[in-house]
Amino acid sequence: MSTISEKEFKKLCDQIYADRLQIYDFVPSLSRRDALMWMLLGCLVSLLSVALPEQSGLDGGSTADPYGDAVCEILKDRTAPFFDPRPHLRELAARTEDA
Repeated sequence: MSTISEKEFKKLCDQIYADRLQIYDFVPSLSRRDALMWMLLGCLVSLLSVALPEQSGLDGGSTADPYGDAVCEILKDRTAPFFDPRPHLRELAARTEDA
């Protein structure tokens, strides 16, 4: 797969949220929100076949939201049709805080 639709992305976010307890256990060193964003990033790298050289630029640097920023970077030029992933990321984060 080289692109993802908004519907597919939303479904992926929903599936990650459904598996949140297992994800939290898998990476207990991260906050709950970061753990889900980390998993989402990993899934996108795999699903979209992101080449290793492209992944090296996803370190996030010193941003306040390294995983969310990396997800947005991965999706740049890989959405069809184009959509903004940030509302879905905010929704996922909000659901995480409510849980």
